[in-house]
Amino acid sequence: MNILSIANGQLWHTQGSAPANQLQSQFAKELIEREAQSRRTTGWKHAEREGQSGMLSGSQLWGRGGGSGELAPPRYLYACTGADPQTLYYTLSVARSVGLFRYHVGEQREVRLFHRNKVPVLGMAFDPRANRIILANGNDDGTAQLDVYDDEGNHKGSITGGDCVDAAPAMIPALASTLIYQSCGVARHPQTGQVVAMGHSTINRLNYANGQLDTILEDPAYDFVAPKAGVDGTLYAIRRPVEKPVQEQAGSAIKDTLLLPFRLGKAIFGYLNFFSMIYGKEPLRSAGGPRTPELDQDLGKLWLHGRMIELSKIKLDAQYNGSLVPASWELVCLPPNSSAMQVLASHVASFDVTADGTVVYTNGYDLTALRGGTAQKLGRHELVEGVAVG
Repeated sequence: MNILSIANGQLWHTQGSAPANQLQSQFAKELIEREAQSRRTTGWKHAEREGQSGMLSGSQLWGRGGGSGELAPPRYLYACTGADPQTLYYTLSVARSVGLFRYHVGEQREVRLFHRNKVPVLGMAFDPRANRIILANGNDDGTAQLDVYDDEGNHKGSITGGDCVDAAPAMIPALASTLIYQSCGVARHPQTGQVVAMGHSTINRLNYANGQLDTILEDPAYDFVAPKAGVDGTLYAIRRPVEKPVQEQAGSAIKDTLLLPFRLGKAIFGYLNFFSMIYGKEPLRSAGGPRTPELDQDLGKLWLHGRMIELSKIKLDAQYNGSLVPASWELVCLPPNSSAMQVLASHVASFDVTADGTVVYTNGYDLTALRGGTAQKLGRHELVEGVAVG
């Protein structure tokens, strides 16, 4: 069994009983080296000079961030097995772009299929029958749809659309050109058109060859996300309670009242810190060096299946019990020709299903194989965001 796991943005590949091997992107390495060289050659534009006076520093004069800040490390987003176990596909975020790559394990060779300006990718799958790659691509208006590419990365067309977020595609092994995916509707402000709320996530089945579409799993009280299908037709998904809007959450008014002094103090500090930076060239609080938004956005938070995970809750909140997600994130399955849903595990952050029906899942740290009701621990990583088997 081959296992692909994305842990803390890094991609690990395990073949059989061999130790996990971390895959390194040559493209990302070369891009970061070029960016570093560019910063060295243009550093004079952004360096502070002795006795510099005036309101604008070099970096402000030549552009925000300029060449002074370090690039955020590359992050693997999604990975899956291709037409054979020795061929892998993955999406990678590096610098200001997202790329789609193919990796040949035996040759340790990476092939860049395309890279483009940073566009949100919300899932991927590979159709071995048609040699097609399905990506869930985000749009500027807050929606996302499924797009089909050939195995060389050429776009063949979009297969979903509408005012919704379609994500996490997965093929149905027993049916040709048929996949399942999660989908939720988008609510917009009537005047501005901005997204103000998201609906609950359902599971849809789509034959992208003839366009036949069905909703096969829906409950207004729950989100069903990250679906998978077994060879025997069993449907698997992560089930979690729907997150209520802030205005419907009990105790929100009391919470706002208690946090008012803290929020007011934070606003005043930010105001004074701004003037300190402008006139004194120093912030009111020390820092370890220049940072960019890409580095700051991941501190203490992780975006997983459409939810923002506060990493501080892992140790402080009893619902998490040391896992990346709370116990309410359950792995459920629905056997074919049955309406009785079964709960297989709790604290499930990601999972996949092998051809023989073995379920490999993670709580964000431990990798576990579940077969016939027996669980076997396979390994451990830090902050496992995704699991794929092949």
